[in-house]
Amino acid sequence: MTTAIGIIVITVGLLVFIGQALSFFAPDLATKTGLNSPEEDMDKTLYIIETKANGLSDILLTWMFPLSGLLMILDHPSWPFLALVGSGVYLYFACLTTFCRYFLQRQGIKAGSAKDVKVAYVFSVIWILSSIAMIVLGFQELTSA
Repeated sequence: MTTAIGIIVITVGLLVFIGQALSFFAPDLATKTGLNSPEEDMDKTLYIIETKANGLSDILLTWMFPLSGLLMILDHPSWPFLALVGSGVYLYFACLTTFCRYFLQRQGIKAGSAKDVKVAYVFSVIWILSSIAMIVLGFQELTSA
C-alpha cells in the first residue's frame, strides 16, 4: 500500500512540477500539451499569475512532494518531513487553483474553458487526497519512532 501511494505521489507530484516548469519557461508548449489553458480563455492578469508567478513559486516549492514519495518507497528517514512540508504546499496549491477559478468565474472573469476548469478541479481533488494520505503516513511514521 505504501509503495502504491508513493508511486501515485511521485506521478501527480511530477505532473505539477513539470507542468509548472513548462508553464513558466515555455507557456506555449504547456498550452499545446494541455497543461495550461490557452491565453485567450483566461483573463490576462490571471494568465500572467498562472504562468509566471505561480509557475515560478511552484518550481521552487513543489519538488518536495514527489521526492517525499520516492524517499518513502526507499524507506529513507527524511521522507516524513518532506511529506509534511510538501503536502502543505500541495494542499495550498490545490485550494488556490480551485478557489481562484470558482470565485473568478462567479464574477464573470475568464478562468479557462469549462473543460479546463473541470480538469483543474479533478486534479485538485487528486492532489488534496494524495496530500492527506502523505500527511497521515508521515505522522504515523514520526509518532511510531
